[in-house]
Amino acid sequence: MIIDFHTHCFPDAIARRAVEGLSKTGGIVPNTDGSFGDLERLMKEQGVSLFVVNNIASDTRRQKNVNDFAISINGGMCVSFGSVHPFAENFGEELLRLKEAGIAGIKFHPYFQDFFVDDERAFPVYEKAAELGFIMLFHAGCDISFEDTERAAPGRFAAVLDRLESKEISADIVLAHWGGSMMTERVIETLCGRNVYFDTSFGAGNITREQARKIVKLHGADRILFGSDCPWHTPEQEAAFIKSLRLGKKTVSKILSENAEKLLARHNNVRCEI
Repeated sequence: MIIDFHTHCFPDAIARRAVEGLSKTGGIVPNTDGSFGDLERLMKEQGVSLFVVNNIASDTRRQKNVNDFAISINGGMCVSFGSVHPFAENFGEELLRLKEAGIAGIKFHPYFQDFFVDDERAFPVYEKAAELGFIMLFHAGCDISFEDTERAAPGRFAAVLDRLESKEISADIVLAHWGGSMMTERVIETLCGRNVYFDTSFGAGNITREQARKIVKLHGADRILFGSDCPWHTPEQEAAFIKSLRLGKKTVSKILSENAEKLLARHNNVRCEI
């Protein structure tokens, strides 16, 4: 069984335009047309039992529309995460709306949302999300569409974790892209062993096998979640990379599905189909 914890899609009306724009700025070719239907098709074809869609409220004006879409696709094979902008005045109301709609997680993207993860103004949002029991999934590390590299750097996430722990705030936090895209050595030095999950999205070709094995060893296999970052990479591509690490059948099973299944179960969001 495979649970893909990191995918993206867009409303049909803007899907093709959105992936074409992102493809151009990032210099990568998408594997779907950007729509939910095409994402679901690819997930089924590649043996995924459950997939998490990471929606992003890029600014405060789009927040409601983004979350309306997130709510509309949540169900069946799809666990849809909502998003709030860290500087939105009504973040509390929006988080409550998402909670009441059965949304399990919140996605933050420091580049598309234009903030530093350890910005003082973001902590009330983190604290409210933790209070309401949301999973918080962050883009971590660099982003290929942006020249700025420090908004989601490992040291800034360490500061966030320190701050939450000092206030005895417990939260399930996921850092995408093996803890920090294109910042693997800093992840190893700064974040491995901390009480946080890493997902494996967009790892194939961007992290060496030696680095990946080292992260699994130092961080612990129980805190690694499989992710593809589809439409940019595919589940087959990333699963092949995980299997190439020769971690052993039990560890691979944890990464591909068991860890995600347990995490989602804690948030009352594992589908009966699996």
